Amino acid sequence: MTGMVLAVGALALINLVYKGVGPAVLGDRRFPPRVQEMIDALPVALLAGLVIVNLLGERWAAVDVTVVPGLLAAAVAWWFRVPQLGCVAVAVAVSIAVRWL
Repeated sequence: MTGMVLAVGALALINLVYKGVGPAVLGDRRFPPRVQEMIDALPVALLAGLVIVNLLGERWAAVDVTVVPGLLAAAVAWWFRVPQLGCVAVAVAVSIAVRWL
């Protein structure tokens, strides 16, 4: 769990630096469209990787099946356009309920 917290903190710091330094360096110029598409895809890919590693454990050896229903519940909540904090709350509640069973 500590690794996940450090990874999220590192990503937050990278995001802060990217958003702060980027405009200062680029000024009014824009990235080429292909580069911008890649940059836009990075957060989704990183988040998906973090979720998979957290779900499956190191070297995919420690699968935590109680998290799967929570992720599915969050996906369903997102599908119904529940705000992000609400999706997290739904996922936590479902995961807790599954672990109690």
